[in-house]
Amino acid sequence: MQSNLVRIALEEQLGLELFQLMEGDLLEEILSEGKIGKFENEWKYILEGHSFKATRELAPKLHELFASVVETLEFTEPVEFFINNSQEFNAWSMSSLEAGEPHIVNINAGLVDKLDDEELRFVVGHEIGHLITHNASIMKLINFVFPDAARIPVILNHKIQLWQKLAELSADRYGFIASPKLEKCVSGFFKLASGLAAERINFDYTAYLTENERILGFFRDNKAGNLMSHPINPIRIKGIQLFSNSETYRAILSKQPLEKDEILAGQINDLTQTLLVLSSSEADYHRKYFIASAGLVMAGVDGDMNAYEYETILKQLSDFTIFPAGFLEEIMQSGKVPEIMEKSAKALIDLNPGDRFAMFDMLMNVVIADKDISKDEIAFLYNYGESVFNFSRKEIAQMLANGIQQKFLPRIYS
Repeated sequence: MQSNLVRIALEEQLGLELFQLMEGDLLEEILSEGKIGKFENEWKYILEGHSFKATRELAPKLHELFASVVETLEFTEPVEFFINNSQEFNAWSMSSLEAGEPHIVNINAGLVDKLDDEELRFVVGHEIGHLITHNASIMKLINFVFPDAARIPVILNHKIQLWQKLAELSADRYGFIASPKLEKCVSGFFKLASGLAAERINFDYTAYLTENERILGFFRDNKAGNLMSHPINPIRIKGIQLFSNSETYRAILSKQPLEKDEILAGQINDLTQTLLVLSSSEADYHRKYFIASAGLVMAGVDGDMNAYEYETILKQLSDFTIFPAGFLEEIMQSGKVPEIMEKSAKALIDLNPGDRFAMFDMLMNVVIADKDISKDEIAFLYNYGESVFNFSRKEIAQMLANGIQQKFLPRIYS
């Protein structure tokens, strides 16, 4: 099975980028070389000591189900399955860093109790999907580099979060291949969302799909699908539905070579647009354009934009877009940077006059980014502050003095 053609293209692209950013090749080699004796990780010890390993001897029925999923997905690497006593509806996979050591898939007892065999096959297939795509390995490296998630820079955190959501959608495809019954996939999501047994309310699969379309419409209209760590269930259900009707899945079913599926790619692109939006606020929309355009103008006052100024603009943009570098490039290539700056500044001041203080501060951040303040930059700030923000010259001088005192770090060498 051609993994790269089963996966969502943007997920694969982001995963590769994150792997490279984490120095994945070098880090995996270091972690492997740094072992003492046989490599084992702390989770393996925890699971061995406090969970139940689903072996052929101890749990023949479950072991057969798990083994069948692994075989269906043509995954040839060793995997050990554990079940712990948590009633929380959750499962996770962890990749091995050492050749020959088994990967780990953990399934909480709550899922085993509530899901029937086909629904459980989907969950197991989903977790094996994370191993097939190597996304479990990438997540392991991210957690190693950033054991404290609060340390992750905003500009990187948004990218990681988007990748995690898309990785879930790609893994869902493997879940469906392992359990190719759309009704069972949907009923499994119903149980995850409600905590109820489907029989309890006489679950109607087609009615749930209809309701799913309504919910998707609500999130599209409100651009609010990016609020959680996982993609919302309606997006996941629709993603599986689209995959089940795709040329890609038909080729898998008939064991034909896979080809790039432009129709499915377009459908998924439309479906996941809400995951790319960090805010639906009109003010944030104009802030994004002002930061990009004003940053470019400010950086160019003393000559060409340097690396420090570029990074400062990207950091400020990262609060409003997942791909700040691409957005900044788009503004640069527009040929209308001053016009965009003027238009976005006016729109922001009309919406919220108080924003002019933050806008001025943003310009100051670009000025001091390269540890060099020029007379031309200060003259620009005085002129722009008076003509656009309606500050008095005294107010501007006070804000300049305060910003320099708090943020400016002069060069220690010329």
